[in-house]
Formats: sequence, structure tokens, C-alpha cells
Amino acid sequence: MLALSALGMANPSLAATSAPLAAARDAATPVPGGFIGYAFNAKTRDVTLFDPATQQVIATKPLGAVVRWLSNEQRFWDGQYIWTYDFPENAVQAIAVDPHAVRVARTLPIGGTGPAHSLMLTLDRTTAWVNVAGGDYLAVLDLASGDVVEEIETGKFP
Repeated sequence: MLALSALGMANPSLAATSAPLAAARDAATPVPGGFIGYAFNAKTRDVTLFDPATQQVIATKPLGAVVRWLSNEQRFWDGQYIWTYDFPENAVQAIAVDPHAVRVARTLPIGGTGPAHSLMLTLDRTTAWVNVAGGDYLAVLDLASGDVVEEIETGKFP
């Protein structure tokens, strides 16, 4: 579960957004303080938007991807997108979720075999490290170009 703020980023792991509110609800369903929560549903490949104060569901939107791991212990927000990974048909890819439009905005192929276990942004949020467990390496991904700029061998199933 991920709560996002319409007021700004107090924590770099949290994204600033209020746009889904207008699209997901009417004026009769206010969300106090402009906060909106996101619960990514792996089985149904969608995301449920909710009011964190009341835990009331606002809407469920199709995403078409499995978001497996987001943590306040890892950087996944670059100021525009929520970055994570997926491995449909066992092909590892980085995905960028646009929290305003509530959709996958970018899909960047990594070129490795799944599964994958995590994606984490660097401190400057311009590069992502993706664990490609099926390929026994870490992929270093330049987010601007979408290119894998390095593969670092790790040994068996990192």
C-alpha cells in the first residue's frame, strides 16, 4: 500500500499527486488533506485508489502490469513516475507508473530472463538498478535513454 500526497514530497519515496482524484471520484467523495493511497494488486494487474484516512475505495483502475515491490526503504519515485519492474512471459522490464494518469507510462526492456526481485533508483534518480535473478546479474538502466548501460554479474540467482 502506498499513500501519496497532493501537497508535496515530504519523503522522497512518496509521490505528489492530486490528478487521479478528479478522474476517480466526484465532489461528493472528498479526500481530506488531498491524500490518496494506491494499492497495487498483483493478481488482477490493477491498482486500487483509496482515501487513507477512511480507507474507503475511490476507484480501481486497470494497470496491465504486476507491481510487486515498493518500499519506503528503496527509492522508486523520480518526481514524475513510480518505477518498478515486471517480467511478463519471463522477460524482465522496468516500468514507470504515472500516478496522475494511473497507467503504465513507460516500459523499458532489460533483456534478461526473469524472475526479477527489485528495482531501485540511484540517489540522483536518473539511473535504476534492476535485479535480474534469472540472468544472475544486476542491470544498470539509464532512465532518460532507456538503455541498459551495464550488467554486473552477481553469481547464482541474486
